[in-house]
Amino acid sequence: MSTLMTILNIVPALLRLIVAVEEVFPQSGAGGEKLAMVKNIIQASYDGISELMPIIETIVAAVVKTANAIGAFTKGV
Repeated sequence: MSTLMTILNIVPALLRLIVAVEEVFPQSGAGGEKLAMVKNIIQASYDGISELMPIIETIVAAVVKTANAIGAFTKGV
């Protein structure tokens, strides 16, 4: 249950981070680089987050997939 609570507590910040990265770097085809940036920021910001990274990566993928499906992210050049 503590893992669930930790994830639920960081999801709002994670969503803001994903949106911020997408706004600064809207270029399409750079998903891998953007994911790496999000992961690096999270790892630099939270001690002991390593064991949660697989869960965080799954959440990031779900957010990006949904945002792309509904057209929330404007595709850059």
